[in-house]
Amino acid sequence: MAAPNYEDTLPEDIRKQLELLEPRVVYAGDQEMVDKILHVVDSVPSVETIVYEDDKGMFRYENGDRTDPGDPEIVAFEDVADRGRERLADGTVSDDHLRDRIAQLDADRTAMLAPTSGTTGMPKRVQLSHFNFVNLAEATMDIDPLPPGSDYVSYLPMAWVGEQMILLAAAFVGRWAVNFPEEPETEAEDLREIGPEIIFSSPNRYEGWVAEVKAKIENTTPLKRRVYDLAMDVGQRFADYAVGDREGDPPLWLRAAHRAAYWAVYRPVLDDLGLKRAKNVYTGGGPLGEDHFEFYHAMGVSLKQIWGQSEVCGFVTMHREDDVDVETVGEVFPNVEVGITPGGELLVRGPVVTSGYYGMPEKTEEAMEDGWLHTDDFGELTDDGHVVVFDRMDDVLELTDGTAVAPISVETKLKFDPYVKEAMVVGDGREELAAVLNLRYDNVAEWADQRDIQYAGYHDLTQKPPVLELLRQVVADTNAELDHPVERFVVLFKQFDADDGELTRTGKLRREVVVDRYDDLVEGLFDGNETVELDVTVTYQDGRESTERGTVRVVDTDRPVESDEPSEGVVDVARGE
Repeated sequence: MAAPNYEDTLPEDIRKQLELLEPRVVYAGDQEMVDKILHVVDSVPSVETIVYEDDKGMFRYENGDRTDPGDPEIVAFEDVADRGRERLADGTVSDDHLRDRIAQLDADRTAMLAPTSGTTGMPKRVQLSHFNFVNLAEATMDIDPLPPGSDYVSYLPMAWVGEQMILLAAAFVGRWAVNFPEEPETEAEDLREIGPEIIFSSPNRYEGWVAEVKAKIENTTPLKRRVYDLAMDVGQRFADYAVGDREGDPPLWLRAAHRAAYWAVYRPVLDDLGLKRAKNVYTGGGPLGEDHFEFYHAMGVSLKQIWGQSEVCGFVTMHREDDVDVETVGEVFPNVEVGITPGGELLVRGPVVTSGYYGMPEKTEEAMEDGWLHTDDFGELTDDGHVVVFDRMDDVLELTDGTAVAPISVETKLKFDPYVKEAMVVGDGREELAAVLNLRYDNVAEWADQRDIQYAGYHDLTQKPPVLELLRQVVADTNAELDHPVERFVVLFKQFDADDGELTRTGKLRREVVVDRYDDLVEGLFDGNETVELDVTVTYQDGRESTERGTVRVVDTDRPVESDEPSEGVVDVARGE
C-alpha cells in the first residue's frame, strides 16, 4: 500500500511520518528528497531501499552505493524496472504470477494511507481501501458523467487525497486521459495548451485566477476596462439565474447578450486560464467565497463545490448541474449519510468512510461512533437536501455579546480582492473583529510601481502608507457586506508559509498555530497601540532557521492612513466597481 507525502515536507516531519509508517521502501523524486530522507533515516531501521526518479545531482549515489554502511540501498527507478524485466525474462516471475497477485487483492484491503490536512497538528494517516475509492469514483461518474477520453491535467500534490481520487479512481472508472505538466514551472502554460474538460483544484487556485484577471483589468486601458465591466454586468445578471435568487431561465435578450460577451470578453479570459473547454469544474479542500463562485458562473463556467476530507476518500457532497447554491456545498452522494449533532457538528456514514487511522487506535475511537465519522465541521442541513458548512468547530469565534462568527466567511470575502492573498480574522472573546493580512505581492508591487512608490522588497512594501491605505479601502469595502465588520487590521511583513507551520501543505490556514505564533500581534490589534514590534522565526525547506524583525502598523478601518514619509509621486487609490 502507498503512503504519499508532500515533496516540500520538512526533514523532521518526514522523520515522524517514517517512524509511524515503518516502510521498507521509500520513493524519492530527486536528489533533494533523497538527502532529506538520509538526514532522518537513522531512526527508522525498517527502511531498506530508497528509489529515486530524477538522476540530476545523484552522482554521489551511483550504482546503489551507500554513504554509510548502515544506510539504505539507493537505486534509480529505471534500475528497478530493469530488474523486473530481467526477472520476467529468466522466468523468476511470469505474467500469470502478476495476474494471480492482482486477483488475490481484496476490495477491502487498504490501498492507500492518505495524510490528513494537518490543520490541528501532525497529519494522521487514513486507511482507505480499494472499495472506498471505486465506490466514490462510480458515484461521481453517475452524478457528473463525461465521455471517455476527456482530458484532465494533474497538477495538484499527489499526497492530497482529492487528487488521488480524481487521478486514479475517477480517471480509471471514467477512462479519462490524464495529462501531466512537463515541469512544475510550465504548469500554467500546459494547462492553457491542453484546455482540459475536467478541472479540479483547491480554493486558493481559483482565488489566484480571479486575482490575476482583476489585476490585469485594473491595469489596462479605460476602454478595455469599460468593456470588461459591461460584460461582467451581463454575466452577473446571467449568473443570478444559475447561482442566484432568480428562478426560471434567463430571457432571450440576456442569453444573446451573454453570448456576445462570451466571444468579446469571457472566451479570451478563459482561454488564458486554460478553462475554455472546461465542463466539469470542481473546487474542494476548503470553502470558496460566494463572490468567487459568481465570478466564474458569470463567465459561463459551471463551478461546483465539493465537501469532504481524507477520512471519506476526498468528498461526500457535490453541487448538481443546474442546482448550484453558493451558500452550500451541494447534496450528499448516493449511499452516503450526513447527520448532525445537537451541537452542530456534521457526521458522515457510508461506504466511503475510512476504517481508521493507521497506528492510532485511540484517535480512531475518538473519531468514530456507531459507524458515524465525526468531521469536526460546524454546519447544518437544508430542507432541500443541501449541506451547509460554516467552519471548523474549533475555529468559530464567539464575541463578548455571545454572537458566533465563522471567520472563514469573512476571510473569503477579503480574499476576493486582487491585493489580498491570505487573511486571518480574530476576535474570540473580544467585542469586535480584527484581521491579519498577507499581500498578493505581484499585484501590489505592480500597483506601487505604477505610482512611483519606492520600496525594498516585500517586507518594506507591506508597511508603506499608500499600500496600507489601499488595504484599508479593501477592508472598508468588504465591511459593507458584513454583519460584523473588521475594525482593525495589520499587514504581516512575511507570507504565511507551510514550512513555518502556518499553513497546511494544501494551503489551509492552521489557525491555532498562527494565533499562538503571533500572540503579541493579536493582542496588539486590540490594546490600542498604533504599532507592534515582532520577531518572527522563519524556517527554510532544508530545516535552517532565521529571524525576521520588524514593526507592523495597526490600521483602523474607519480612519484614513496618513503618510509619515515625503510624497512619493502621485498615489491614486480610487478603485473601480
